[in-house]
Amino acid sequence: MPRKPAHEQFDTIKAIADQAFELFGRYGYEGVSIGDIAKAAKLSKGALYWHFDGKEALYLQCLRCLHAIFDQYVFEPMRAESDPVRAILHVFTGLQKLLQDSRVEKGVAGYWLIPSRPETAALTAAQRAFEAASIETLRRNLQLASEHGQLELGGEADEMARAVIALIEACVVPLRQYSVDEMHGILAVLARTLFRAYAKSDELLKLALTI
Repeated sequence: MPRKPAHEQFDTIKAIADQAFELFGRYGYEGVSIGDIAKAAKLSKGALYWHFDGKEALYLQCLRCLHAIFDQYVFEPMRAESDPVRAILHVFTGLQKLLQDSRVEKGVAGYWLIPSRPETAALTAAQRAFEAASIETLRRNLQLASEHGQLELGGEADEMARAVIALIEACVVPLRQYSVDEMHGILAVLARTLFRAYAKSDELLKLALTI
């Protein structure tokens, strides 16, 4: 098969990736076949295999795209913020912005449904590595906020970081079930609850009330 011009190859790869990202996000790894993706992208299975080695490689690319979306809205702003409390608030404000991204509007719960099998080990490893990096970013800021006397965590920065990441997942997984406004309200309540429990000054609590 002769190769297409570069711009046509790019358009084809983007069409495949866009359709795969949505399908995997809605139905998970096992709920989507290469045939489903090819049909959605209006291609033959052979044309799809011309660009991707198989379902695992395509899923891994889509998973990394999801991680990049979270980094863009949540974790990169956290890492760039010098004030640890404001960095922690990016969890909530960043998620509010993420919810408005058209790439996630039809749901991404499927990315939490990776089966445990030898052929999916690389997918599981990528997800665990991203979660570990996310937890560490949050833990570091929680620890700094505690050391600066801003939050009273009682030495539980590690546990709190894992709990907040679990809350993020609990908010993101049912995206299709709630409107953007409903999700904004849920995130605002979570932020206020966290800061009412641990903030050591009214000024810090006021920051959470602005979300």
